[in-house]
Amino acid sequence: MRILKICLILSFLLVLYLSCSILISNILLHNNANGSFIKLNDTTIGLKHIGQQFSSNKYFHNRASAINYQNNISGNSNFSFYSKRGELLVQLNHSKLNYKIKDLNIVTESASGLDPHITLNGTLAQVERVARARNLSTEKVNALVEATAKSRILGLLGDKIINVLELNIKLDEINAR
Repeated sequence: MRILKICLILSFLLVLYLSCSILISNILLHNNANGSFIKLNDTTIGLKHIGQQFSSNKYFHNRASAINYQNNISGNSNFSFYSKRGELLVQLNHSKLNYKIKDLNIVTESASGLDPHITLNGTLAQVERVARARNLSTEKVNALVEATAKSRILGLLGDKIINVLELNIKLDEINAR
């Protein structure tokens, strides 16, 4: 009987803990707790924290993805930095993209295969192609890239990053005007 009481009390505490966690996350971090959907005209077009593939020249492209941005799985090729197969994959990605600015971030896969961000250099490498495809000046596209860039962690750690979907939405807004 005593064990049953302990199990009931622990079950109640578990349910209470889970309920409080869900309630607090929905109050304090509502957008993150519910998927961070990006909507345009009441239509969900993507998620802030999950990358998606763009293939048109008028859009900035994400990093290479071993899983082709399928959001029901996550992972990469797991090739080590010095493996021959990994090196061949990087060369293949580089030859497909043919950017003037050499940025290892844009030709290597992200760890999850769903990374929504690219570095500022990876974005700058694509400015000329996007500007040409959209009939915009490179200065205007560069200014938009700089305005969209998120700063480093604590101003010191990592590279400046850009959410590709958010940048592409802003580009569409410019062309809509």
